[in-house]
Amino acid sequence: MNPEPFFALGEIPAGSDAAKGFFFFGVDPGRELVISAISYWGGDSSENYQMVIVPASQSVHDVAIDGGEGMFCFGTPAKGGNAVSMQGSWNNNAVMPVGNTTIPGPCSVVLASTNAANAAAFYSGVYGYMRDLK
Repeated sequence: MNPEPFFALGEIPAGSDAAKGFFFFGVDPGRELVISAISYWGGDSSENYQMVIVPASQSVHDVAIDGGEGMFCFGTPAKGGNAVSMQGSWNNNAVMPVGNTTIPGPCSVVLASTNAANAAAFYSGVYGYMRDLK
């Protein structure tokens, strides 16, 4: 199948507990996502945020982040407090080289705050393309 454009927007609601994941996007079995651009905005300026890959068999809404359950950090840290007009980039410091980063399915990706409950909502957007695994 030809590559298909992909866009997702995720949110950690205001008032959410630390280390709880909220669904961002999923990758179906036999597919992979190639990330072209990914950014974030909002959240608390004193808080860091992360993206976590979650196995397809796990819950993905308001879920406790647990490496023992097969959940692994994919992107961190994202520093909160950016405005939607001045977004931060997940690929700062070469943590995630966009255009060269793929996520094979099946899995989901969640957003989570790392060390405190957040007062302000945090958002992230991703753009890329989905294709069949080779």
